[in-house]
Amino acid sequence: MKRQCLCLLWLALIFPCLPLQAHDALLSSFQSYGGLNGLGDVRDVAVQSSGGMWLLDSQGRIYFFDGHQRHPLNDALTLPDEKILTIAYAHQALWMAGREHVYRFQPSTNTLTAFPLPDAVAQTRTDSAPHPRQSPRLATINNTLWHIQSGQISVYQREDKAFHVWRTGPWRANNVWFTAGHRLFAVGTSLYQFSDGGIRQLTRFSTPITAITAKQDRAWVSTEKRVYLLALSGNQVQAQHVLNTRGNYHRMTVGSGGLWAANHNGLFRLSLDGVATPAWQPGDQRIVGQSITFLWADFEGGIWFSTDQATRYRAPGQRWITHQHRVFPSVFTHGFMAQSNPWALEGDSWRDLSGYRTLPSPSVVPSDKYLSATRDAQRLWWSTPSGTQGINTLTGASIVIPDRLATLPAEHLYTDAEGTIWLSVDDQVMRYWPDTKTLISYGTRWQPHHAGKVLGFYDDGRGNVWIRDQHGLTRYREGQFKSVPLAKDRLPVQDMYTDERGRLWLTSAHGLYQYDPSAPDAASLVYLSLPGERFHCVTGNRDGIWAYSNQALVHIAPRGFLRTFRLPSEAEKVACYATQAHQLTLLAGDYTYQIDTDQLAFSLRKPPNVVIGAVWQQRKRWRIGPRQQTAVTLLEQSPAYLAWGSWPPERQVTRVHYQLVPYQHAGQPMADKLAAWQQTGSDTISLANMVGGHYQLRIAIPRDGASQHLCLPASIASHYQWHGTGLLCEPGACGCHLSLETTSLVGGAHRHIERAHIWVAG
Repeated sequence: MKRQCLCLLWLALIFPCLPLQAHDALLSSFQSYGGLNGLGDVRDVAVQSSGGMWLLDSQGRIYFFDGHQRHPLNDALTLPDEKILTIAYAHQALWMAGREHVYRFQPSTNTLTAFPLPDAVAQTRTDSAPHPRQSPRLATINNTLWHIQSGQISVYQREDKAFHVWRTGPWRANNVWFTAGHRLFAVGTSLYQFSDGGIRQLTRFSTPITAITAKQDRAWVSTEKRVYLLALSGNQVQAQHVLNTRGNYHRMTVGSGGLWAANHNGLFRLSLDGVATPAWQPGDQRIVGQSITFLWADFEGGIWFSTDQATRYRAPGQRWITHQHRVFPSVFTHGFMAQSNPWALEGDSWRDLSGYRTLPSPSVVPSDKYLSATRDAQRLWWSTPSGTQGINTLTGASIVIPDRLATLPAEHLYTDAEGTIWLSVDDQVMRYWPDTKTLISYGTRWQPHHAGKVLGFYDDGRGNVWIRDQHGLTRYREGQFKSVPLAKDRLPVQDMYTDERGRLWLTSAHGLYQYDPSAPDAASLVYLSLPGERFHCVTGNRDGIWAYSNQALVHIAPRGFLRTFRLPSEAEKVACYATQAHQLTLLAGDYTYQIDTDQLAFSLRKPPNVVIGAVWQQRKRWRIGPRQQTAVTLLEQSPAYLAWGSWPPERQVTRVHYQLVPYQHAGQPMADKLAAWQQTGSDTISLANMVGGHYQLRIAIPRDGASQHLCLPASIASHYQWHGTGLLCEPGACGCHLSLETTSLVGGAHRHIERAHIWVAG
């Protein structure tokens, strides 16, 4: 009895510290990035502090993933003949290890250095020559590099620039786990801990240990029969709890969503009550593969796992999202009140999205025949092909409406802030006052332009009612209809939202725009859609503006910082509402997502790191990261490509600003527009059509200020012409081409090599 009380007391104390999430995990949250497509069978990864990560596959090939694209390391240097089996990132370098040597690759200098194994390892190799040597493992803890192989643990000493043996024993590399506070290893049924005073046995289990993982002062141990959670204190186990009675997991890690474990049956998330919820199983059509080859949590909590055919990533911010399966409603109410508290028709009942009230629908029309709906504080109206009806939401009684309206198949119903209902049929607009039962038809006289079919209405709460149509946008104010000048590529407007500052946010198939009604200028672009991306809706709350596309949730913070959070959906029916001050509701197909926007916005608040992924020519490649300087030699007749990205992936910057600034004219006049800021969403940019002289290329994150930018001083001989797409540019009539490759034209029999220095200022 005393032991049970102590165990319950320990659970009460340790429960708040466990890696729980606010809501259930989004099991379909493992996303695919374009740069990871076709990459599977990953065996190890190494995340570098400056942004980006390295991936090692089963064939010993190494790739750098910059958040957008992956770049083979063998394009930058010749790798050793020895097969690489493990990698790690420490001391501003990538470390690689085979069975015979450890190698250090320094991206800043593009150099590779081989390190011999310590003498004890060589002796172990000699003594066990008839037996195959165990695979090595590299680990980085607090920027200290460890090498584990054949029962020997070595540490790299920066002062000596060499590895020194730290411990030797009968352990295997895959059963050794280091955290910032504890160094654990497992042999057979026992769990041990390294310390400066030696090796101590922490605990013993009844069946062999199959996997271990740890975080701070907690450890998780999987045996053939069970999974245990251990509370560590000093050199002892303070408490032990059976987490799962199935066990036999071969890989485990702790990160976003809690504890993740994998075996031959798939990938699972383990909860405190012992439930193993499957996230992926062999043969799953969403993520191809038959077995898991890698499972790991990065330093921010993101979960990486690889099958034998695919690699996926789960962003740490997704712990603030819950989802549930629910059939998409037949119709929603639209109107000024519906922006924060819409009602929806589900089956034969009306229900508010907050879930507090339901109201049976008296209509006998099939639910798929509803056209539109709207409501005010006490009444609700809906339209079908046979006409328009209404009920009192307090009593459930039907509302008497004029015969003309009762037979009107309104395609759009909208109640503005004053309680007036706006209606449309094709390209005609009407207004209805429920209290006086007055109906006014504007026909097509309201159109300041050839409008086409009306797509919807919107009241911004500042005396304006906006009418969206196929060919434009119209504002109604004080009895006057006025057309809003928008470029054709920004039409038609899909959705609208007005924030607390009075700014109007518009979404279209091409992106997200901002429009100031007090200024006559056209809408300014905020976010340009990626290829294949289309926006569905936009809304906002106290945490900022939220726009949802078929690929991502775009967040614009009150201070203007823009972040993207990957949440792809192929659903055609999508709606989004800010039902509370710090909550966002997304409906996409048969799924409803509830997002705690204050928590998600906080998790995305850290500014992203701009990573200039690579500059390459022919077989040479130079890696560039923040605060690094790299000299690049531009070869004649060999284009130099510059690819950029951002890191971590869930905080992707999809557009950058760039500026070409001449600081030496070399006697040639320069066009003023060369110094103007341009923007592009292309992964590669190309300098083209330049006259001779010296230039500086600046790359900055849009709306993030000038704190992070890339500078590329480039010296170009004045008697050369430059081209990017085959179009030559004469001196004095040159501009900056949008897509960026730097190419030197042949201008004579002999060309001297130019040199450029590239660095990131931060």
